[in-house]
Amino acid sequence: MVIAALGVVLSTLLAAAVTTYFDVWSSSRSPVPASRALHAESEVWWDLTRDVKAVRVAGPVDVRKLERDYPDGDVALDGLVEGGGIYAGMMRVRLTLMNFTKVPVTVTGVRARVTEEIPVPDGALLSCGGPQGGVGITRVRIDLGSADKAAQEYDGEEIVGQYPAQEMQLAKQDEPAIFDIRVEDGKTAYSYVIDVAYTQGTDKGRIVVDDAGKPFRLAPAEGDVDAAYRCDHTTTHWATAR
Repeated sequence: MVIAALGVVLSTLLAAAVTTYFDVWSSSRSPVPASRALHAESEVWWDLTRDVKAVRVAGPVDVRKLERDYPDGDVALDGLVEGGGIYAGMMRVRLTLMNFTKVPVTVTGVRARVTEEIPVPDGALLSCGGPQGGVGITRVRIDLGSADKAAQEYDGEEIVGQYPAQEMQLAKQDEPAIFDIRVEDGKTAYSYVIDVAYTQGTDKGRIVVDDAGKPFRLAPAEGDVDAAYRCDHTTTHWATAR
């Protein structure tokens, strides 16, 4: 009896500790109060069978050195961004939203918010990927060149309306909602974050989604550059594009 009672006490304490951990974790990683406990994470990615992944850098690029340092062109582009380059053209942002409470959360709007305009690098443009057969359909898109920069929902190539066109609710505790947004470039380079507006009960709130603690960055792929390079179909070698 004593052992059984002790087990019950330990289980209760463990459950309380886990609950407290989730509340602290969610509130410490987002500006949303712990009582609301909506948490968001993001991942930037490309599907190179459908997307062109591009980076603009200031100054010239030694592509032979790039091949030696990065045997994969996709990884090389990420390395150029780590060195100060800017992704160009488009990017996909995968959002994962978690409701850590038992009170349903309804997402009411998603839009990009520009935090800074960045000078567009006028050096080299490097790119990989592109259509290789099937046509990709992206349901949610943000155009950084639009006035309100709100996410739009598409059915194929037809606009359905501002996202979410139908109510999107996170009703179950700890069950993630995952969706992808195609973000397209504007007329200049931007640093930006994504605002997710929601309601929970009678309260309204907003959670700010960024790129691991810093803003996302995206430059236009079009425009003057000193040199342009594309990786081949194996993504291991670079050649002059124009």
